[in-house]
Amino acid sequence: MSSTEQIIFDIIAKTCSVERDRITLDSTLKDLDVHSLDAVQVLFEIEDRFDIAVPEREDQYSAGTVRDLIEGVDRLLAAKATAA
Repeated sequence: MSSTEQIIFDIIAKTCSVERDRITLDSTLKDLDVHSLDAVQVLFEIEDRFDIAVPEREDQYSAGTVRDLIEGVDRLLAAKATAA
């Protein structure tokens, strides 16, 4: 498990009061019964933790998986590193 993955799992578990064992790479936030306001809070926590800006898309809460979220954060971190 990558450090990005561990951190995002922890953020989802803490912010949304979801048992960490329920979170899988193939889970969507909707599968985890995460409400849209909590999902926004997850994005804010990710932005704060990684010092990045996550672009918002309407479908990301219902269609995107945790894996998609992690891969997106990894791409943003790589772009940030390249720009530095």
